[in-house]
Amino acid sequence: ALRCIADRQRLSDGLAMHLSAVHPRCAAALVGDTAYGLVPVTRDADGERRALRIAKDFLDRVGDRVRAVVGIGPVARSAAELPEARDSADRALRVLRSGSGAGRRVALLADVHVEALLLELQDLVAARGDRPTGPVARLLDYDEQHHAHLVETLRAWLDAFGDVIAASAAVHVHPNTFRYRLRRLAEVGGFDMADPEARFAAMLQLRVVAPPAP
Repeated sequence: ALRCIADRQRLSDGLAMHLSAVHPRCAAALVGDTAYGLVPVTRDADGERRALRIAKDFLDRVGDRVRAVVGIGPVARSAAELPEARDSADRALRVLRSGSGAGRRVALLADVHVEALLLELQDLVAARGDRPTGPVARLLDYDEQHHAHLVETLRAWLDAFGDVIAASAAVHVHPNTFRYRLRRLAEVGGFDMADPEARFAAMLQLRVVAPPAP
């Protein structure tokens, strides 16, 4: 634990030094397990993009010695806007820390907004104790009782936008076997595969409400 604290402090000190070389009025501080930095920008500059370049330069210097990720908040035009900017940076940072950021090490909230919303929806679902309903619930029950793979099949089909060849390859089964499972999940789940609302509802439940894919 002490080593982790020391590593965080060294990373924060390194960020402070990096920022001081960028602008003498930059500031950095370690708050909990997160190092925050403030970078002054001119009104006519693209501040977010400048912050991205600074963050990428810093991560290049750090290299792979420390697993660090950076969330970038929007430009705060007054001290009153700083809490909102920090909140945006924290939301982007959470996505990167969760591994949902498609391998990114630095991101604006706009880059990972959908992923941030999904994480927040998962928080809401967990707080309420919601469980899957409708076709997804029926498929989960069937898989549990019969050791089947209908939920896995539905996930793969939705992720592949209905491309059976790509979806069957993703789950390592023959396309004909995959087509049989599709017909079976439509029967068992009462799932209308041609209905865009049903597809969206299933995708949302599988990403937010249902247990994660193995």
